[in-house]
Amino acid sequence: MPAVDRQWLLLVTVALLSVYVVGVGGSTAAALGRREAWRRGRRAGVEPDLNATTVVLEAPRLPAVFNAMRVIGWIAFVPAMALGVFAVAAYPWVLPFTVVVMVGLNAFYFTAMDGLGHRLTLTPDTFEVGDRRVQWIHVTDLTGAHIGAFRAGRMSEAGEWQDPKLAPNVVFYRLNRALVQPRKSIWQRLTGLTYFDGMIRNTFGVTTEQLLRAMRDRQRRALDAQGPPLGRRGI
Repeated sequence: MPAVDRQWLLLVTVALLSVYVVGVGGSTAAALGRREAWRRGRRAGVEPDLNATTVVLEAPRLPAVFNAMRVIGWIAFVPAMALGVFAVAAYPWVLPFTVVVMVGLNAFYFTAMDGLGHRLTLTPDTFEVGDRRVQWIHVTDLTGAHIGAFRAGRMSEAGEWQDPKLAPNVVFYRLNRALVQPRKSIWQRLTGLTYFDGMIRNTFGVTTEQLLRAMRDRQRRALDAQGPPLGRRGI
């Protein structure tokens, strides 16, 4: 390959790496900052009453501009990785630089994103997370679990031994397929979320045990109020 072409290829690689670092790195820094600011606000606030008629649980979220930066950064990720690993053989320093930057930044990114979530609203009839609203009478199963970067496990039920390293941090829910048609994203299908129809990441400042207990209580009351036919079908 001519020297001029190699130089242009190097410039394109560096440009794509820069877009990736700014987009993903900027959103990572913003996520960490939002999480810390939310924690300080929670320490100064009042604990939510999960037994209230309507409960609104706030979670730290990224502003729209950083969400856009994150998307642009991940779009640049694949071509930057391909060029850095396979296409710039004339510059041996590019490969280790690309690998170190991407592995390190991705580790920080996924850790930071674990601290973000959507607002959760609990009412006597429904719960709403993000832009999705679900009726309690359509819910057939609620399960707590721990989801981590390298391990996962179901939350122990009352009386069972609980691994202290698997503190539950999400709530999975399943819907009655006879009553509703669940909406699943491509990401949910690719990651194997087949039995359950949705996941609520607990970033609300309450324990997952408390949240799960409150949700199960509301589901049970809604089914009891609906009457035996639908109640039997929803269990």
